[in-house]
Amino acid sequence: MKFKALAQLNNEERKAKLKELELELIKLNSQVATGTPPKNAGDVRRIKKDMARIMLLNSIEQKISGQQRRKNTKTTKSTGPKQLQEKGASYDNLAGRQSRNPEKGKSQDKKTDKKTK
Repeated sequence: MKFKALAQLNNEERKAKLKELELELIKLNSQVATGTPPKNAGDVRRIKKDMARIMLLNSIEQKISGQQRRKNTKTTKSTGPKQLQEKGASYDNLAGRQSRNPEKGKSQDKKTDKKTK
C-alpha cells in the first residue's frame, strides 16, 4: 500500500492491517521454510515494507500526541544531582549505596591480622 493510503486509515484500521500483514508474512515464511516456492517472491519484501510504513505512522502519531500532552501540562523543575547536593543529600545516600569511605563499617582488626601473617 502507498504511504498516503495508510495515513488516511484510522488507528484501529492500521492495527488490523498490521495484524493481517503479520499473518500473511508468517504464512509466506513457513512456505519458504518448507521448501515450497512462494507464488510471488516479491511478496515478502512488499509485506515487510508495508509493516514498516504502518509502524512509522504509529510512532509519528505517538510523538505528536506526546508533544501535545507536554504542552498542556505544567512543567516543573526536576531535582538533579547538583540541586540535591546543595540541599545536603548525597547521591550514594539517595541510591541506597553504602559510603565509599573504607574506614566506615570495617573493623581495624582484620587489616592488622593480614599484615602480621
